[in-house]
Amino acid sequence: MIYGMVQNFLMPSTLVLVFTIVGFFFFFKNKEGKLGKALIISGFIFYYLFSITPVSDYLMMSLEEKYTTISEEDIEKAEKAVVLLGGRESNVLRGSEALRIWHMAEGEMEIIVSGTDPMLSTSGEASAVRGFFTNRGVDSSSIIIEGESYNTRENVANVQKIVGDEPFFLVTSAYHMERSISEFKRIGANPIPAPTDFKGRKVFKYSVFDFIPHGQNLRNSDLAIHEHLGRVYYRLIFIFNNSY
Repeated sequence: MIYGMVQNFLMPSTLVLVFTIVGFFFFFKNKEGKLGKALIISGFIFYYLFSITPVSDYLMMSLEEKYTTISEEDIEKAEKAVVLLGGRESNVLRGSEALRIWHMAEGEMEIIVSGTDPMLSTSGEASAVRGFFTNRGVDSSSIIIEGESYNTRENVANVQKIVGDEPFFLVTSAYHMERSISEFKRIGANPIPAPTDFKGRKVFKYSVFDFIPHGQNLRNSDLAIHEHLGRVYYRLIFIFNNSY
């Protein structure tokens, strides 16, 4: 709970707002003081940097570059696909990738849907994703719902109870894949990465328009920073637990 609050506070979009509001507070309190002006300027600088495409791409590509999507040759390696939920926008893309894998396996695959909304446990996201699959021809008996997990560590622990050491395709957003794979391997599971929802653009040239702030870039920067902080937090937990 505390970690989530701290993490949300450190998101670029939140820092922009905090710096700007606090800056204006100090500025109106003492217009001759430098602190208020410095905070306001810092807020605008944060907003600009995290809202332009090159910065957003760099943050995302640093997370997405390790794994690529699976091929036809990989499909015989497992008989299960695990979908980690990640919000309504991501769920559609992750569900689409799992559906592609199911079709590649000619329908002979079990799909495990894991996770729930940590802010609203009654949201029923897992059931909604089950509906996504059944409406597209997947037999409901081939779908397992694991709707008790609120975060990645709980996803990993609960899914491992279902799959054991059996290989499975892990479907999640590309920026979240490396942390997820690491956590599964840490407990002895055998995930096969099937990333989707790539957000970083692998380009080497940008136009002037890419340096104009855009809300989607700020959103992607938030997602990337969230993931980087998650990696640090999980690493600290690992070090702490193994120091005793």
